[in-house]
Amino acid sequence: METVAAAGYARGAATRSPACCAAMSFSQSYRPKAARPATTFYGESLRANTARTSFPAGRQSKAASRAALTTRCAIGDSLEEFLTKATPDKNLIRLLICMGEAMRTIAFKVRTASCGGTACVNSFGDEQLAVDMLADKLLFEALEYSHVCKYACSEEVPELQDMGGPVEGGFSVAFDPLDGSSIVDTNFTVGTIFGVWPGDKLTGVTGGDQVAAAMGIYGPRTTFVVALKDCPGTHEFLLLDEGKWQHVKDTTTIGEGKMFSPGNLRATFDNPDYDKVLVTAWLLVLCTALN
Repeated sequence: METVAAAGYARGAATRSPACCAAMSFSQSYRPKAARPATTFYGESLRANTARTSFPAGRQSKAASRAALTTRCAIGDSLEEFLTKATPDKNLIRLLICMGEAMRTIAFKVRTASCGGTACVNSFGDEQLAVDMLADKLLFEALEYSHVCKYACSEEVPELQDMGGPVEGGFSVAFDPLDGSSIVDTNFTVGTIFGVWPGDKLTGVTGGDQVAAAMGIYGPRTTFVVALKDCPGTHEFLLLDEGKWQHVKDTTTIGEGKMFSPGNLRATFDNPDYDKVLVTAWLLVLCTALN
């Protein structure tokens, strides 16, 4: 049943409705809670390193504002509590919470839904699996339900879809519903990836124009990693047994790595340097290590 409905959606035969979002823990009259005092249940509140904020005069006020927002965010907060402290944009908060609810459902479906093919391919030539289309449908419905998304597109449906939200104060979202879905049957980690841009533009924009970017990771643990334009670092939330997203980790710096694995092997067909410098070098290091 889910396979048929998902495939029908891709062909435009099915009409999106907020039915799957009815189980969400908030209604259409949802408003974020007032910020609660920072908790130290899992540790101290994140403190920004103000010693390094030697910005030009024109950026000092913005840097101070970002630092003030960051210091209020605490490990142990719920997703809603964190977002309420991290950004004053209530529409962005609502959109991210809706996406979090969709990913909570996807986490369950990845464990139980069919991984069979739908006899369809997307515009990139990839076979569309039933679980791909189900995740795609859930995310589109969540964006429509949010009432703050103007346009959205995905890897499975790359054409712009009007979600009914406003242009002024609204957002446009591009997403990959289930990256790595072809290896679901091997029980490897897969994930949802999305970017959020202000207004009604998804072409002629860059990554730097995003107001938020995030990924949902479905593995031994289900996590939701969020980055906000005006909140330094990335912020990881763990899906608890009771269905709540809890803030468990902040990453504000990237240290020197000890492991390397090349990805995006399709790029080697278009960019020989990628193959020569990265992939070939990695294989050489691997062979040396094995010997």
